[in-house]
Amino acid sequence: MFELSWFSWDQNQSDDFGGWAIVDCPLQQKKKRGYATYVIVGISTSLVVLAAVIAHFSLSRKGLKLHLGSPLQLLHGILNPNTTGGDQSKTVEHDTFNGNTLVPEASQEGIPDSVTDTVKSASVQKPERVIFPLDVDSTQQEALSILKKLKIIENDVKADELCTRREYARWLVQISCLLERNMKHRVFPTLALSRSVVTAFDDVSIEDPDFGFIQALAEAGIFPSKLSLGSDSSSTDLDSEGNIKFSPNRFISRQDLICWKAQLEYELMPGLIDQISSKKVGFMDVKEISSEASLALYMDMLAGDKSVLRKVFGLSKRLQPNKPSTKVQAAVALTSGRMTEAISSELSRIEAEISARQAEAEDIRCVFLERGDIQRFWEEKLNEEKNRGSDVERLYHDSISDLEQEKIVQGKIFSEYLNEKVAMDCQKQLLFSLKEEVDEMAAKLASERASYVDEKQNLKHLLGELEIKQEEMLDTKSTLEAEKKLLRFLDLGWRMRPEKA
Repeated sequence: MFELSWFSWDQNQSDDFGGWAIVDCPLQQKKKRGYATYVIVGISTSLVVLAAVIAHFSLSRKGLKLHLGSPLQLLHGILNPNTTGGDQSKTVEHDTFNGNTLVPEASQEGIPDSVTDTVKSASVQKPERVIFPLDVDSTQQEALSILKKLKIIENDVKADELCTRREYARWLVQISCLLERNMKHRVFPTLALSRSVVTAFDDVSIEDPDFGFIQALAEAGIFPSKLSLGSDSSSTDLDSEGNIKFSPNRFISRQDLICWKAQLEYELMPGLIDQISSKKVGFMDVKEISSEASLALYMDMLAGDKSVLRKVFGLSKRLQPNKPSTKVQAAVALTSGRMTEAISSELSRIEAEISARQAEAEDIRCVFLERGDIQRFWEEKLNEEKNRGSDVERLYHDSISDLEQEKIVQGKIFSEYLNEKVAMDCQKQLLFSLKEEVDEMAAKLASERASYVDEKQNLKHLLGELEIKQEEMLDTKSTLEAEKKLLRFLDLGWRMRPEKA
């Protein structure tokens, strides 16, 4: 069985919603008496032991180990359900913020490792938050629109959004500075009072846009800070590094929403503690309110139907102090209490100023109408517009004539362009014809060159043959000349013989 509830919020946690927790409620075991109980216990014990042995052997084959607890301990747990349940309720702890269930070591002895790993992996997954849409009534919407009209809340703020601590601190200081007339209840921004400022929180620096508002509330002691706690700060005000943080981006809880407002609303009266202890406040979960809450919160509870609590949350028996608040609830809280009359006066003043301005404007209009200034003004305006219209018309006609002339010039240019295009087309055709002739001549020259090359080869061949013949003729000629000389020499020899004889 699971129970969904809202529980106390830990300031050191990073859960902006304060945390919805799913609490695992132990099942209440019914008591059984008599002889049948022992019979059933014996049979169930035997079955459990048999199943454990079978599981042990089956898992050991797969390489898994199964740790079995003592059967006497199991039997003792079955025979004494009340004791076991009481021990479990004392030893089992549920980590509500981290979503982890802490099981005592004694109860883990009879659980297999595989089952333990499965439980651990399942326990790591946090339960999902469920956000329900909020319906805003006319009263809440009116409070939000009034603050938007007074420029305290931005115009883009939506009613169903959750309100952060920085936003509420900013709006609280702004409405106090704008509407609060009693100096006892008014908050002054720190930067306007002094240039030397000691930061109240470690996570809100001077460069923060809302530093002045948060610092002003800390200076006024509306909530604990380094300025008020000093060395006496408890561990709940410090993080792991020892820094005091405001957490401006965290959603503001119902307790802080009312507590901050109530400290500016009420004055502590003597005998308040006795009155609180003796009178019922009408809430079932008063114990969930943090011990650091201001007494002004209890004073607001004692106010009954006139309290800020009733105006913001209506008739409710559960305060749920750690539940986050919406922006429309913050608007209702800001407009409640002392601010109701101040806002009414401010709205009346604004309406009176608007009416006065309208009446003054109407009087000025009547005076101008009587003096004829308005008619003269509009006649002058009409004449100026007529003159401007004539000038525009003249410029229009001039532009038309310029366009006509430009059109004629462009027509001439276009005709010249067409003539040039025709001439270029003719030249292009001529070039194509010349190219064809050149191609034909090139082909003819190529063929003639081929024939020339052939003839040249033939001539070279003939030249070689002629050279050979010439060499042969020269050889023959030289031979003939030699023979001719020999014949002449012989002839001369024959002629000289008779003479000797």
